[in-house]
Amino acid sequence: MTMTISPGDAARELMSGLAEPVVLAAMSPQLPESLVTALIREARTSRRRLTLLIADLSGAWAFIDDDAMPDVTAGTLRLVTVGGGVPRRLARHADFIPNSLWDFDRLIRSGDLGFDIFVERVGLTTDPDHVTHGDMIGFSDAALATRARVGFEVARHAFPYPGAGGVPLRRAAQVIAAAPLVAPRPSAQPDAVQRLIADHVAALVPDGATLQLGLGMIPNAVIHALSGKSHLGIHSGILPGELQALLASGAVTGSRKGRDRGRHVATGILGGDPRGWGADVLLRPVTETHDPLRLRELDSLWAINSAFEIDLAGQVNAEHVNGSRVANGGGQTDFMRAAHANSGGAAVLALPARSRSGVSRIVGYLPAGHTVTTSGSDVDFVVTEHGTADFRGRSADERARALIGIAHPDDRPGLRAQWR
Repeated sequence: MTMTISPGDAARELMSGLAEPVVLAAMSPQLPESLVTALIREARTSRRRLTLLIADLSGAWAFIDDDAMPDVTAGTLRLVTVGGGVPRRLARHADFIPNSLWDFDRLIRSGDLGFDIFVERVGLTTDPDHVTHGDMIGFSDAALATRARVGFEVARHAFPYPGAGGVPLRRAAQVIAAAPLVAPRPSAQPDAVQRLIADHVAALVPDGATLQLGLGMIPNAVIHALSGKSHLGIHSGILPGELQALLASGAVTGSRKGRDRGRHVATGILGGDPRGWGADVLLRPVTETHDPLRLRELDSLWAINSAFEIDLAGQVNAEHVNGSRVANGGGQTDFMRAAHANSGGAAVLALPARSRSGVSRIVGYLPAGHTVTTSGSDVDFVVTEHGTADFRGRSADERARALIGIAHPDDRPGLRAQWR
């Protein structure tokens, strides 16, 4: 193995002898864009059908350029999303695997999900024989345990988060040097509606709760609203950079967690100062962070997530907009179900009453083709800027009326008519 090999040569060797290769890429930010781009080009040059299994949390899919689009539309480049977002330009072309993140990891480990090649962006460590997963473990441990061919894109500088290191460099058949990552844009500040929703959510969360926080502006706003709490714990899929301020405030200690006491556990990190997380952060693979049995051991687990819409039956859609699939449910199902079943915990769905274009996000029934991400039976509270709907112990009619009560006032008459 050598790090002087070009991406094109690495792609050629990885695909050697494979008629229709299936490639699984690590979750971003450890998705190796240079290597994936080279695999796409090699498939085009050699006229092979290529399947890509992708989990791009940025939703950008920058490795699909103008040259690749004819392959996508012709079906010779098959795109399958397994997590993260999908850009609108690719939404109608991308297939998806309809499993939660934990279930997807389980499919890899059981061998029920077949793929020929696994590629990952990794980082150097002080041990020349080992590399680190960097900011994201995700399902990479599961993929590396298979017999798939492996390609590493190695970055010179990587922060050694506890739990993310110790990957043998020899596991890779091909190794290339990674280009520097583009610094992420600073997150936008929450607007007045998002802050009001966050205040309603924070009022529900008790001191000592263990939190799972989804991605997006509303969960980020909730982080800011929790600064007055105490003895909070963190066990989540992703740690967003906004969480660093809450950790620094002293509100999060993890002192009352049912397991991993005093540690802030996740499978990956998005944003923030790498040196600002502290030694209490522990990254673990999805098979552990999203495991339903382990989640049951967390006392007072509160899952706080957002979505595109919810219907009056409580069915949650976090994947489709206007008939196009633009996101995967990821770990929402794993955490919402676990929090709902957890002693002292709760599953919270927080969303604005209307979209930015003025369309109600509380609907009578989910539109045809809009997938149910989380069942209404796994939701305890729904929060909008107009208040909180408590589902606990409520009948179907009572739930629907509670949801109508937190919809935008102008949308309530229409929703009542639909429910009747």
